[in-house]
Amino acid sequence: MIEMLTDALPASLFPGFPAGGHPSMAQMIGFCGAAGGMLWPFFRGRVGMLLVQLVPCVCFALHFWLVGAPTGAALNVLAGVQVLAALALGANPAFRIVYLLILPVIAALMAATWTGLPSVFAAAGMALLSLARYQTGVRAFRAVMLLALPCWLVHNMLVGSVPAMLSDMTGIVVNLWILLRSRPLSARPQPVPLAPVQPSPHVAREAKVS
Repeated sequence: MIEMLTDALPASLFPGFPAGGHPSMAQMIGFCGAAGGMLWPFFRGRVGMLLVQLVPCVCFALHFWLVGAPTGAALNVLAGVQVLAALALGANPAFRIVYLLILPVIAALMAATWTGLPSVFAAAGMALLSLARYQTGVRAFRAVMLLALPCWLVHNMLVGSVPAMLSDMTGIVVNLWILLRSRPLSARPQPVPLAPVQPSPHVAREAKVS
């Protein structure tokens, strides 16, 4: 029974996980990427978040290639190039043009590495990731990332990548927590001030008579 839970069940649910229960080279590289994917949401500045995101880009490109997910591998290479461009351009006007040019590249890579639904969700996640990195504000960046990460999560479930799923779930929870915690004061519910108590006309007339 224990052997079934530790060996057979993970292998049947997640094809990328070996039946022997020992992580392969692909999974070890994936867990290195997961570490970077879990860390970047804790950085408060855009530059810091982008720098840390280079780690999962490189690691998951190798990981997905080794587990037979070519669309995910190719798009993570593109994501790494995208991060470098975002760091170099910053708020430069050319920044927007680069991200517009990347969108047709995503579609071309999806077609060239087509494997069905995993390719669809990887491309959708990458397109939303591009939109997130297009943002110069940290809150907007996190908000759009909350749309991109579920797409990658579905892709990673389909290809059986346990490290990538852990990374995505952590990113979703942490980004949501930080966004809710850092809401502007104007967006938070404010206490309704109590209206001053006005004396009734009957009491006012009695006061005049006396």
